[in-house]
Amino acid sequence: MDIKSAVILAVVQGLTEFLPVSSSGHLVIVRELLHVEEALLSFDVLMHLGTLISVFLVFREDVKALINATVGIAVDIFHGGCIRSAVSKDGYRKVAIFIIIASVPAAVMGMVFKPLVYMLFSSKLAVGIFLVATGTVLWLGEFFSKGRIRPADLTLWKALCIGIAQGFAIAPGFSRSGATISTGLFVGLCKEDAARFSFLLSIPVILGAGILELRDVDALRFAIGSRVPILLAFIASIASGYLAIRLVLTAVKRRKLTVFAVYTWILGIAVIIWSVI
Repeated sequence: MDIKSAVILAVVQGLTEFLPVSSSGHLVIVRELLHVEEALLSFDVLMHLGTLISVFLVFREDVKALINATVGIAVDIFHGGCIRSAVSKDGYRKVAIFIIIASVPAAVMGMVFKPLVYMLFSSKLAVGIFLVATGTVLWLGEFFSKGRIRPADLTLWKALCIGIAQGFAIAPGFSRSGATISTGLFVGLCKEDAARFSFLLSIPVILGAGILELRDVDALRFAIGSRVPILLAFIASIASGYLAIRLVLTAVKRRKLTVFAVYTWILGIAVIIWSVI
């Protein structure tokens, strides 16, 4: 892979990982346009790591608080405390548990529907259809947004709803951030909190995907001549991911999710037409 293709793919990955427009759908389209075959496993691993770092940079205080909260829950339970009292001590402990709960559906759906997902990735028609679906979900989330509760006020069922929405994002063209932000708005989260919960929820998903890819013994071996393109792409994924998160936070705050809805509708229809002709 040359430097130009690597950096373009990294920027697309970083931006669309967090912009509610579907990273998987855009990567299918861009790889087709650039005539790039499936990327090296080492490339995919580092791109996931780059986007993960961008989440840590933007939400470093939240991440630190959630880690402390999770450790605190474990310590309290180890010393004989009941789970309910250990979790209910503060808001971050509740949010940490909700993130864990909401991460389960995506893992289960990913394992169950893995063969189907591989098949869908080879279909531009499927990508186009799911892009249109993403736009519809974004529009509905903006339309029905009420913004009454904070993440610590979620219920088990509401956290699971957000997690199930995230699970559907295994389909190429269906945006993970779009699905989780919109569902967060459906269940009553404030606009900024819906986006923040979505990005924090991405940490287990991105981390899990990276770990699964690392199971390949050659995951961290770089092909000759690929080290510089991959390093530059890694830096580009961090920078573009950071920018994308900031853009989404601003868009949600200003009620501009419909802009992304229109974009995914137009792109989805264009991809459907492309697949047909």
